[in-house]
Parts: sequence; structure tokens; C-alpha cells
Amino acid sequence: MAACAGPALAQAPEPRFDARLVPSGMVLGATAAVALAPVLLSGHLPYGTCPPPSCDPAGLSFLDRGTVGPERAGAATLSDGALLLTGGGAALLLAGEAHGDWGVAREDLTVFAQAVGAATLLTNWAKVLFHRPRPYRYTASAGGSVNTVESGLSFPSSHTSGAFAAAFAYWSIQSRRGAAAARRSRIVALVLAAAATGTLRVVAREHFPTDVMAGAALGAAVGWAVPQLYPLQRPPGAP
Repeated sequence: MAACAGPALAQAPEPRFDARLVPSGMVLGATAAVALAPVLLSGHLPYGTCPPPSCDPAGLSFLDRGTVGPERAGAATLSDGALLLTGGGAALLLAGEAHGDWGVAREDLTVFAQAVGAATLLTNWAKVLFHRPRPYRYTASAGGSVNTVESGLSFPSSHTSGAFAAAFAYWSIQSRRGAAAARRSRIVALVLAAAATGTLRVVAREHFPTDVMAGAALGAAVGWAVPQLYPLQRPPGAP
């Protein structure tokens, strides 16, 4: 009797994402191409400008006005590191949690990349749509950087969007698999790293607080939604 009960009590296989080369790989490639288009065509698309020597901070909200000032290179470098820590950390965690099963790792990383890529696509095109000058454009001491295309593409923050997309994509993948509670500490660490990324972008005066809040909202929403909408495949051994 006990022998017969064993298979019935065995743990059900975890669900897997249906992330085959066709169509998942094709969709991911198309997402990357559309996301990179505004970067490659930046000189031909709108970006924020204002008369020299600086933009007028009088039009800024009370929330953003205190961010005006020259760039802080050290904080900007730290924000780059925080972004890499969040995105790279999430990807490494997913790869390690596959326990050597390359198929599971590939599927999870495909879904993860699609979530981050979709957030990047929306962020890059939103920058073109809003073409807002960065905080350092509002000071006369900005120097030569005021004339660059990048200095006129502040809203929303792409660093923040990418970091939150990575953190929430990892969370959403674990939720879809039913493992979010068991990996709560990892999820919290990734979300905190994403929040640090956004905070450092404000400290660096690369972005206004509203840029960062918009990037966080966009990245979190897309990062969570893509894995939730991604189709699942029936795992081997499932009834």
C-alpha cells in the first residue's frame, strides 16, 4: 500500500516557460531591434534643448527643483554598478536555480531578457516622446555636456527602469513557479538594489526624482507582467 501511495505523494514537476527559439527568440530579437532604434537614430529624433547658458528651473516642480546642479561622476559610476548588480545578479540567480538543467535556464533567461527588453523599449521611446533636459542642463556650469543628445533625454530614467524590470521579472518568474515565498530574501535584495540604482541617479544629478519614479513604475510593471503573460509548457511527468 505504501509503495502505491509513493508516486501519488511525489511532488509535482514545476511549470516551465514555453520559450522556444520560434517564436520566443524572434520576438526577443525584434524587441531588441526596436529598443535600440532610438539610440542608433538619436541624432535624428527629438531631444530636450533650451537656450544657453542654462534651462530655466522656474518651470520645474518643487520635487525636482532641488536636483538642479552639475553632474556628480562618482555617484553616476556607482549607479552603473548598482544596475549591473541588479540585472546581473537576477540573471545569475536564475541560471543557478536551474541546477544544471540548461533547458530550464535557457527558458527562464529568455523570459527574463524579454521582460527587461520590453521595459527598455518603452523607456527609450518614452525618452524621445518627452525629450526632457537632464538636471545639469539647468545650470550654467554644465559645460560641454549640455550640447549632447543624451543630455536632453531625461524622462524616464533608463537605469531605474532596467533595474526594476530585472528585479520584478525575477520576482514574477518565481511567483509563476510558486517559489516566491521560498526566495523572499533574494527578491528583497534585488528590489533594494534597484531602489539604490534610482536613488544614485538622483544623487548623481543625472535624473530628476520624477524621472526615477516613472522609470521605477514602468520597469516594475513590465518586469512583472511579461512573465505572468508568458505561456507555460506542460513539464515532463505532469498528468
